[in-house]
Amino acid sequence: MIGNDIVDLKYSAVNWKRPRFLAKVFTKEEQTLIFSSENKHQTVWLLWSMKEAAYKIHVQQFGERFFNPKRLVCELISEDRGLVRIDDNSYFTTSTVTEDYIHTIATLSASNTNMSSIFKSEISSHHIQSNVLKTALLTSISTTKQLPFQDLKIKKTSIGVPELFCDDSKLPLSFSLTHCGRFSGFVYQ
Repeated sequence: MIGNDIVDLKYSAVNWKRPRFLAKVFTKEEQTLIFSSENKHQTVWLLWSMKEAAYKIHVQQFGERFFNPKRLVCELISEDRGLVRIDDNSYFTTSTVTEDYIHTIATLSASNTNMSSIFKSEISSHHIQSNVLKTALLTSISTTKQLPFQDLKIKKTSIGVPELFCDDSKLPLSFSLTHCGRFSGFVYQ
């Protein structure tokens, strides 16, 4: 299983400096990490993207949606590697940080190979961005897995987890979609 999240650093919709936001989303240890960081803005969104990417795997794994960001506990192992714990489950993260965005991929083990792509779009419509992203994913899968593009479909489960189908057969391929502001991305195994 795999999850990913991207944060557009220039268009992040949430003002993390507003009263009580950090206390609602981050543990005491994570808040200490943020406040001791040279770039607090970047650290907030790095931890957020780690939580979001790990959450996507957890929902796939257990079929349970919840909103309790502090239940997801982040640990930075290095500048680009981390670990997120949700209860007794651990998810390994790899993040790419640029001046424009932070992209995090979460996996069940520290050594997974995957295919990912990040692209920029000036389209502001959420619906159009979503369709462009899905088309990009299906095009990539069609090419790498040698499957007919027109036979590939994405369908969501009852709890909103996207799954891939070829004709009407569910494929055993884990993937994750994300978009925020000007950036979109996907990852699959």
